[in-house]
Amino acid sequence: MGDVTVIGLGAMGTALARAFLSAGKTTVVWNRTSAKADVLRDEGAKVALTAADAVAASPVIVMCLSDYAATRGIVEDKAVAGIFAGRLVVQLASGTSSEARAMAAWAATRGADYLDGAISAWPSQIGGADAAILLAGPETTFASASALLQALAGSLVHVGPDVGHAKALFGAALAYYAAHWIGFSHGAVICEAEGLDPAQFGEMMAGSAPFFADDMRRMGRVIATGSFSAPESTIASVRADIARLVDVSDNLEIGADFPTFATGVFQRAVDAGYGAEEHCAITKVLRSPAPHQRRPVQGRSV
Repeated sequence: MGDVTVIGLGAMGTALARAFLSAGKTTVVWNRTSAKADVLRDEGAKVALTAADAVAASPVIVMCLSDYAATRGIVEDKAVAGIFAGRLVVQLASGTSSEARAMAAWAATRGADYLDGAISAWPSQIGGADAAILLAGPETTFASASALLQALAGSLVHVGPDVGHAKALFGAALAYYAAHWIGFSHGAVICEAEGLDPAQFGEMMAGSAPFFADDMRRMGRVIATGSFSAPESTIASVRADIARLVDVSDNLEIGADFPTFATGVFQRAVDAGYGAEEHCAITKVLRSPAPHQRRPVQGRSV
């Protein structure tokens, strides 16, 4: 009998299994492609021959496949579905809050406990102090599993009983990361075009981390309270600055996709009458899709 089973051995699943092994946990692994499991066998993992054997082997099943559809393709198989009773399923696949709630409902019908999680780390960080995992589900279920799951991340955060909230928070973070990655890359291209070292740019931005941390805390408070009328900077001023970034990009003959998009978002807020408010008041226009993004209502005649 294992302490934990890991199903799905991509880069992240393999990292999870290794973290359990490093923590001295008896770890059972299974993957559709057996070669990935064989590598872990050499490192001390027990390799299950089938998905059913993998589920039966441990009281805790960590699922780390590509998405919920892939997860369901395994757990809903007749040979597997009946084995989950009395076990804890920890779902770490990518997906949405609605998929998480549907998966929790499925687990309940099978007599299984359920936690849904989101990983905020690269595979190389799993098991270390810099890794963070958000987990949602019943407090008692989280408490019973936390000692085991601490092997995976320095920060293991319970975000509440609603199983959809880990994925919701990760989606919110991903919105930030997307702009961060594109924005940094655009800045690096500006540096290259001007003969500057992108590595130097990276060091400069890293030095600004305290400022951005304070700004994020401020924006969170301002949005939560709707206190947009005492701005550090206004929507109109930010819109003007980003519009100049379009000109910079055009002059350097580099792509202007990102600043053009960002200018459009801030212009939409200016047009709505929010130009004098705090820059994060763009939430007022982001709460509903732009007119060109709205989908027609099905079945309604025009």
